[in-house]
Parts: sequence; structure tokens; C-alpha cells
Amino acid sequence: MDHQQDRSKWLIVIPARLHSERLPQKPLADLAGKPLIVRVYENLTPLAKRGARIVVALDHKDTALVCEQYKVPFVMTKDSHPSGTDRCDEVAQGNPDRPFVLNVQGDEPFVSVDDLSLLMTAMETSTHPMGTLGFRRDDWASYIDPNIVKIATASDQTAIYFSRAPIPFDRESFRKNEKTVTFTQHQGVYAFRRDRLREFCGLPASPLEQTEKLEQLRAISAGWRIFVANAKSPSMGIDTPEDLAKAREKFHV
Repeated sequence: MDHQQDRSKWLIVIPARLHSERLPQKPLADLAGKPLIVRVYENLTPLAKRGARIVVALDHKDTALVCEQYKVPFVMTKDSHPSGTDRCDEVAQGNPDRPFVLNVQGDEPFVSVDDLSLLMTAMETSTHPMGTLGFRRDDWASYIDPNIVKIATASDQTAIYFSRAPIPFDRESFRKNEKTVTFTQHQGVYAFRRDRLREFCGLPASPLEQTEKLEQLRAISAGWRIFVANAKSPSMGIDTPEDLAKAREKFHV
């Protein structure tokens, strides 16, 4: 892979909402001596060196103070946004010189920059309106965990469906209680063409989205084809106190 590939077409937005139901004040949580939001930003800085513009989209002065302390670029966005994607869209409208937008969620400090580059290249060299990352796994506990989102994909590497349920449902493995399975885990990253990001945020929330609490199902319901790049490295989103404990262990390995 060309690690020096120009990424000056890209705006990378890290949405960070202070108040999380499962992990209060999540962006400020300590991760090996630095706030989580700072760790997410620092992980992405190699892309800034290749021309990408990185901005944290936040909603609270406490997060802003932390970003100022660590010299992390940020934009204060409206506190009325229903999702991080809407925060990304607000920031994107202020950066019209960047035709592509990458949404890296503020709880993803371990996502591989090389995998992000694969996704970015795929978006630049295709007409996909939207893209994301998926990682192949064979861990049964993760397969049945509703906190881990699974993807079913078509032969052209576009998503058929995303679910918190175990998909594709391995009927034989369940029937025989073998607990052996291979599936694709979704990683918390979304790439958009900037104009399609605006269009996405204007779509109504679909029944599937409301049921699964997965906003990407809004695009699926509207007939969009979401490209899924095959990640070569696992990532780990931090949604719960248990996730945070695992992340702290990972930093100290």
C-alpha cells in the first residue's frame, strides 16, 4: 500500500457527544493517561500528514476544553442533532472544498489507518454513495452479542443488511450446538460523498433503523448500496464500562 497517498480530498470528522447512556462522559474517559477523544484523534493523525483535514464535532464545553488542552481541532455543533452523522454533515457544510467525508466515531481508538485508506481509495475510484468497513471473525460470543453489529454482504461487496442479531443465521451450527461460525463484524466508520451525506441526513428514519437502532439501515431502506471494504485488522468500539476496561488492557499490552 502507498502510505503517502494524497488524502487532500477528505474531511475526517469525529463526532463526540458528551452524554452517553451506557458510558457517561465517554469522550472524556481516561484511556492510558489521555481522554478517549484525544486517543481517537491521535490514531488518525497519519492521514492528516497525507492531506486529510481532521475535526472533532462536539456538543459540550467540557469536551471543547479537553480538545483545546491537547490542541485537537474541533467545531462546536448543535446540541439538537439526533446522531453523529448529523454532526458530520454540519461540519461538512463548512468545508465545501472537501468532496469526501469520513465519519470515524469518537469511541473507535483502534481502527486501522491502513484499513481506512483502503476504504478511502475505494470511494475515490468508484461511484459508491457511502462506504464502511467490515472485519471477518469466527468468535461465537461476538456473533451472538447484540452490542456487536454484523453485516450480510452481496457478491459485489455491498451491504444487504446490518443487524445486532447473528447474521447470517448459521442454522446448522445452532441446531447442532457446535458454536462454530464465520461472520463479518461492522466497524464504526462511514465514508460519504459530501453531497450524498447531506442527502442521507435528509432521509426519514426508517422502521428498520428505529427497530435495530442502526442508522445505516436508513440508507439500506432507501435503496442505497453501501460498499463494505474488507478490513485486515480488528477494531474495538467503546460503548460500555466493560469495553473501556478491555481498551485499557489493550493499551498496556
